[in-house]
Amino acid sequence: MAESNKLDEPLSEAEYDALEAFFGSNAVPQDCMDLEMLDGFLTAMVSGPELIQPSEWLPVVWSDSQRSVSPVFADNEQAERILALILRLQNGIVRTLTDSPTRFKPLLYRPEEGVKGRASEKGRKEETAPPEASAWCEGYMNGVLLREESWEPLYASEATRDWMLPIEALAYGDHDPEYLDWVDTEEKRLGMIDELPIAAVLIHRFWLARRSGEGINRAERRAQRREASRKVRQRLH
Repeated sequence: MAESNKLDEPLSEAEYDALEAFFGSNAVPQDCMDLEMLDGFLTAMVSGPELIQPSEWLPVVWSDSQRSVSPVFADNEQAERILALILRLQNGIVRTLTDSPTRFKPLLYRPEEGVKGRASEKGRKEETAPPEASAWCEGYMNGVLLREESWEPLYASEATRDWMLPIEALAYGDHDPEYLDWVDTEEKRLGMIDELPIAAVLIHRFWLARRSGEGINRAERRAQRREASRKVRQRLH
C-alpha cells in the first residue's frame, strides 16, 4: 500500500491508546497538548479559512509557550510513527466532517475518568481533570488564534457568530466572566457540550463554501485575463 494511502486509514483503538500514552509521557514538554486538546485543535485546523501546514501548527501542539521545544523521541522511527498517527487523526476528522457530518463527535474525556495529565509514578505532579470539554474547546480556539484575522468573516453576522459560542464558552467560561453565565451550572455546560458537534459541522461548512467560492472566483479571473490577453494579441496581429 502506498504511504499516502496509509495516511487515510482510520486510527485503531490501539493506535489511539498509543498516541494518548505518548502525549502523557515524559517525552513531551510539560505544556504539550493532550489527546482531547489535540482533537479540538486539529478540528479547527481542517475547518478554517485557509490551509496551514504541519510545519507551522506542530510546534503549537508540542508547547504553547516555547515554539522551539519538541518531544524527545526515542529514534526516527518513533518520530515518524507519532507524526503519522497525528496526520491520520487529522485526516479522519476531515473525512467525518465532509462525508459523514452527522457522525462527527469531539473526542472528550469524561470527568469520571479522573486524573488527566502526567502520571505521578513518573515523577510528575498529578493534575486534576479540567471541566468536561474545556480542553477540546481550548484546543479548537488555539487553532482559531493561529489565523485570528482570517476567521473574522465568521464573526461578521450574528447567525454565524453564534456557532462559536459553545466552543468559546466551554474554553473560557471557567476563568472569563464574559462566558461564565453560559457554563455556571452542570445543566448549562451539558447543553453547550451537546451543541459542539453541530457547531463544528456548521463552521466547517461555512469555510468550505467560502474556500470553494474563492476558488471559483480565482478561476474566473484567470479566464478573464486569458480572454483579455487573447483579444490584445488579436489586435496586435
